[in-house]
Amino acid sequence: MFMQSCLDDFTHHNIDVACNLLETCGRFLYRSPETSLRMGNMLEIIMRLKNVKNLDARHSTLVENVYYQCKPPERSAKISKVRAPLQQYIRKLLFSDLDKSSIEHVLRQLRKLPWNDCESYLLKCFMKVHKGKYSQVHLIASLTAGLSRYHDTFAVAVVDEVLEQIRLGLELNEYGMQQQRIAFMRFLGELYNYRLIDSCVVFETLYLIIFYGHGSPEQDILDPPEDCFRLRMVITLLETCGHFFDRGSSKRRLDHFLLYFQRYILCKGSIPLDIEFDLQDLFADLRPKMVRYSSFEEVNQAILELEEKEQSMGSEKTSNGKYDTQTAKLSVGNGTGLIEQREAGNESINLPRENGVGLDEGESEIETESGSMDADGQEEDEELDEDKYVEHDDDGDDDVEEEETEEVMGSEEEEHVKVKQKEKMQIDPVEEAEFEKEFRALMQESIESRKLEVRSRPTLNMMIPMNLFEGYRDHNRIIDVESGDEVDDERSGESSVTFRVLVKKGSKQQMKQLHIPRDSSLVQSTKQKEAAELEEKQDIKRLVLEYNEREEEERAVSSGQSMSWSPSSGSVLMGRGSGVQGGWDGGGRHSSRQRRPVAAGYGRRR
Repeated sequence: MFMQSCLDDFTHHNIDVACNLLETCGRFLYRSPETSLRMGNMLEIIMRLKNVKNLDARHSTLVENVYYQCKPPERSAKISKVRAPLQQYIRKLLFSDLDKSSIEHVLRQLRKLPWNDCESYLLKCFMKVHKGKYSQVHLIASLTAGLSRYHDTFAVAVVDEVLEQIRLGLELNEYGMQQQRIAFMRFLGELYNYRLIDSCVVFETLYLIIFYGHGSPEQDILDPPEDCFRLRMVITLLETCGHFFDRGSSKRRLDHFLLYFQRYILCKGSIPLDIEFDLQDLFADLRPKMVRYSSFEEVNQAILELEEKEQSMGSEKTSNGKYDTQTAKLSVGNGTGLIEQREAGNESINLPRENGVGLDEGESEIETESGSMDADGQEEDEELDEDKYVEHDDDGDDDVEEEETEEVMGSEEEEHVKVKQKEKMQIDPVEEAEFEKEFRALMQESIESRKLEVRSRPTLNMMIPMNLFEGYRDHNRIIDVESGDEVDDERSGESSVTFRVLVKKGSKQQMKQLHIPRDSSLVQSTKQKEAAELEEKQDIKRLVLEYNEREEEERAVSSGQSMSWSPSSGSVLMGRGSGVQGGWDGGGRHSSRQRRPVAAGYGRRR
């Protein structure tokens, strides 16, 4: 009856009351056999009233929701897919049992499967990483690395399928595939972490993301300016494996890519705040010192300078020669020379084409990474965590199989390049003889010019240790401290002068006496040097004394004049008279003032 009264006046609050009542118990009354007929009629009446009356949007939505909640539209039952027991077991292992603690068990069980029958289905399940937990993507990559030791074609198929799905997502650009595309970017980064792909694959994918469809007529469909999803893809991939690009050629290539990535960011205009924060965290983690450009012109100018620098470096390498003959190994096969040119310390080498035309700069860089990137040296010493690496010792020959796999991978990545051998240049013997003649004449002229040069003898100023003078002090001798010589001046009657020579015997220093004739050049030069030094000391002493005397005279004259001035005129005259007499009759006082120019020589540096 209450519901009937609401239907009689189906306006305003009565609509809300009727809808709330049917929302709580309408489904139960419609499904009950006793009240199903009456509730069905009442629902039909409500829908007719909604169509007849001009209800607002809110009331119209309430009525429709209540009607379809009580009486949902009929549809066919969902048909569940029928899978074989083996397929169900594989899905159970990957989607239910797989975690950090059970990864070894899952790997063993997968190895026991009949691979000829279930390899294709296993690959299909591995490509469903987006249907599992995002935090367990690295476990799928770990399983791929573990299975690659025994089934190398499976790992290659996984990598190819991941790259194909990434490109397919770029071509379709559907909103419903975004979760799947992010999962594949994370999966690709984890495959690099487990050494299943090289860094060149990662960088090719990064450049593909920012360049595919950008600037083309289909840009509005493939990469609209307001669509920032590709930024999320790049951030996901670099956050997964970008921290390994910190040395060698990979570091340089990441620096170059980040410049192009900044230009791509500036092309997007305004970026959502969550993506901007992720970008700031990315640059802070990978390149904290890199400059973030704020305008498109600045980053474009930086890219142009970088490209010019690389082009100049490439031309220098071309002019200096592309081959290192010391490291090249020559082997003859089928009548042509094969040169295996392996890189010893550089990150990249320039390889020629078979027709003699050089490769481009971008094509000339070949990274010799054998899964672990040994050329860069960046992953050679890394150790994987427990949750990212699985040891399997089920069979006794696991280690042997692993070594064989590594040898195969290493051999596949060796570069064998066929080049044409250069013909040896024919040298004219007449020109060679003429060159040798000119070269000998040039060398002889240089030797003759060197003979005429005056060779100055280097002076050795050596201080004698003071402890060697103890017990040898003689005031009648003059010691040359700078040269370590000692001259006897007082004994003029003797024909020789005694010098002391400092010698070192073992770890001890000894002093020996050496008698040199008085008329020798060594004694004469020593005496002249001592006389010059003594004269210089006397001049300095005289100038200092004259300067002090002049200062005292000036001080005395100034004090005498101040005392002679008194209030009486007579004292003033006497003071003047005494001042004049003291100034002109003072003997040497006036003359000392006139000798001031002599003091100018006191400051001369010798």
